[in-house]
Amino acid sequence: KPLAIGNFSVPTLTQISPLLSFGQLLIGEKGFLPELTGSYSRGDNSYDNVIIPNVIYGIRDDFSVFFSIPISPRSRSGSSHSSGIRDIFLQLEYGFYAKSTSEYTLQATVVSNVQFPTGSNSKNLPTGTGSYSYFLGTTYAYMSYNWYAYASTGVNLTTNHHRTKFGDSYLYQWGFARYIEQLSPQGWIFDLMIEFNGTFANKDKIKGKTNPNSGGNVIFATPSIWLSSNRWIFQFGISFPLLQKLNGHQDKINYSINYNLGIGVQF
Repeated sequence: KPLAIGNFSVPTLTQISPLLSFGQLLIGEKGFLPELTGSYSRGDNSYDNVIIPNVIYGIRDDFSVFFSIPISPRSRSGSSHSSGIRDIFLQLEYGFYAKSTSEYTLQATVVSNVQFPTGSNSKNLPTGTGSYSYFLGTTYAYMSYNWYAYASTGVNLTTNHHRTKFGDSYLYQWGFARYIEQLSPQGWIFDLMIEFNGTFANKDKIKGKTNPNSGGNVIFATPSIWLSSNRWIFQFGISFPLLQKLNGHQDKINYSINYNLGIGVQF
């Protein structure tokens, strides 16, 4: 195994992982990690505020479960407002490949989740799809003392509810991070990270009719910081659009503020 220096100087429970991209949440057997994640997105005539309490548990070193409850305190688009609980989800991740040397580790995982229709698709704005959704994806990550890099891709499949179906979406993501020794407090690691998150979404169908003002292709770049100790995790980043090719008339996002705070326990 790599020596306990740089990115490896904290336990698996609190080692670096993406801020926005899915997966790579294998935190070790009997690891328990409650987190508070959130984001605030701003458009020309809209905003979206989401707070996401969640918890990760390591069933084995190569198998974890992730449970999340997204809540929207208040969101707006034009003159429309909404708030409330969104679709909660339960996620499983399995590491089907791992390699470790004295200098680096490689890891590949498969991720799947189910999203429950706890939100509402009748609100204006909707806080959920009104039906079950299913996700399947895969990730690949490299980590050394000084570097971390990953790539991931996945698909989110929605289902019909009263002839209404939100568009399926396809995710393509990648990013990398650099450990900064000079900025790492004693007993902590500090990394600078940048993520690229792409999503291609099909158009929605509302009561059997296709909504022309839905779907499209977007890519966001998110520079962020990572700070963690043996127990604590703190992430903060700001997303900026690189591409927003949206169908019809949709308000574009100008920026998004993202954060994550977690405290881990090893049983």
